[in-house]
Amino acid sequence: MTPQRARTLALGVLLAGFAVLPLLLGDYWIYTLTIGFYYAILAASWALLVGYVGRISFAQAAMAGLGGYASALGVQHLGLPPVLGLGLAVLVSGALGLAIGWLTLRLHGAYLGLTTIAFAEILRITATAEYGLTEGSRGLQVAPLLTGGSRTEYYYLLLGVTAGCLVLMGLLLRSRLGLFFQSIREDEDGAASLGVNVTLWKMVAFAISSAFAGLAGGLYGHFVQLITPSMMSLQEMGIVLAMAVIGGFHNVLFAALGGVALQVLLEALRELGEWRLVAFGLVTLLVLRLMPNGIFGAAVATIAARMRRNGGDE
Repeated sequence: MTPQRARTLALGVLLAGFAVLPLLLGDYWIYTLTIGFYYAILAASWALLVGYVGRISFAQAAMAGLGGYASALGVQHLGLPPVLGLGLAVLVSGALGLAIGWLTLRLHGAYLGLTTIAFAEILRITATAEYGLTEGSRGLQVAPLLTGGSRTEYYYLLLGVTAGCLVLMGLLLRSRLGLFFQSIREDEDGAASLGVNVTLWKMVAFAISSAFAGLAGGLYGHFVQLITPSMMSLQEMGIVLAMAVIGGFHNVLFAALGGVALQVLLEALRELGEWRLVAFGLVTLLVLRLMPNGIFGAAVATIAARMRRNGGDE
């Protein structure tokens, strides 16, 4: 079996497995997995920016929160249907991502990371302070996306959207634009010398990554029917970062799987309280040290090596 066919078969089995899970689980775990799909899109969007372009950002959770607020306020004040509210979430988050990309063009490393933290905190504080618009820390009520929809219906909806986002990311990364992104990650000066418009594509990368995060936030708000400033906090960003790193942030699919798997694990360890976050931090450090490509990346590499050995033995 060729590697391409093996990947296609594995993806088909994975999607089929997620499709049958609601038949085996109760409402609580269906709800948990649905939230996991939100984190899957968010972790994959962060991996797209960091793993493929080499631009660090700690504002991804804030972009999701911005998308959630944009969709909710668009429905409440502009009379948009929820589907168009999601479109507004994508546009608003993407536009701010483009602006952040432009403002941070000349920044690298710690300076870039600190600047995105500042943007995230500005968004969170604004959402908390603008009580008349956002209801502050109490949270903004959000219209449901599916009127009278069950948790199972939302599960399949978010599963489908998550799969669609991953397909779009995969097509993008295999296109000419994806090659530009990876050339910037490897060597900005070398890419520029070969005619790549480094300035433009770094801004575009921020915009695309932020747009996916905004879509995730909009979906989350319409599912949970509540948006609060806490979803834009640095602690929330730390969870997203841990999910992407543990899953494997050099591959958007692995990062997405990390988002789902670790959301389930967070709920399973809920009785540990805040100690589960400490455990997450320790696991993240161990994965970075021992498995730079993440748990799923290491697993796939091991399986591929065994397949090659078995093929050689034949």
